[in-house]
Amino acid sequence: MVVKLRWKRSQPRKRRAPAPPPPPLTQQEIEGGLAAILSPLAAVCFALSVWRLGQDLGFTGNFFIQDGPLAHWQPWFALSATFALASSRLNRRSQSGGGNTPATN
Repeated sequence: MVVKLRWKRSQPRKRRAPAPPPPPLTQQEIEGGLAAILSPLAAVCFALSVWRLGQDLGFTGNFFIQDGPLAHWQPWFALSATFALASSRLNRRSQSGGGNTPATN
């Protein structure tokens, strides 16, 4: 069995002009995006500090880092507090409405 397909000849497509580039990110948008990343990171660091503190008190199982400076709960708690503070400050700055200028690289 032989099947023959007949295609209609269409008119050639016109090429469209390329889309314009997106506008540059403003400093507020960058600060808001960074704050959105730092908030969950602070929560993860806090959870790790609680896990390590729980192991020290005998409530939880083994912590995945046994040696080195990150094997204690204090550095994780300090990182958590630092990330939370930075996230809060960046969030305030991004919502203050000041300076709608594009960020420079």
